[in-house]
Amino acid sequence: MTDFSLHPQLEADCHWVGRLENCQILLHHNAGVPWYIVVPETAAGELHEMGMAERADVDWVLDAMARFIKHHHGSERINLGAIGNRVPQLHIHVIGRSEGDPCWPDAVWGHLPEGPAWSEAAIEAIRQQAPVEA
Repeated sequence: MTDFSLHPQLEADCHWVGRLENCQILLHHNAGVPWYIVVPETAAGELHEMGMAERADVDWVLDAMARFIKHHHGSERINLGAIGNRVPQLHIHVIGRSEGDPCWPDAVWGHLPEGPAWSEAAIEAIRQQAPVEA
């Protein structure tokens, strides 16, 4: 999709990590949990509106990011969510969770306290190690 752009709220809330299979990979500013956001470069507003091939690519990206989060961050569980109530652009949250994280066992939405920001060094390490293209 040549005229793709991120929703301004996603740009404001996240660091850009890279691209993978026609998806933008973002990292939420709050480093309290490893919270990534996959934004497919599509006109579809919801997952069920995507074609089978496009959806298969997104599923592959979600799996790749889940494996990365478990390995890189040592997360015990992976939470996925495609809510889209406040940001209408299709985006999927891929969040690493571990017992004892700041909002365990509740969902991160509405429970994650204002947390530390990712350091520039941590963001660069993620960009180097994540399964993304620059």
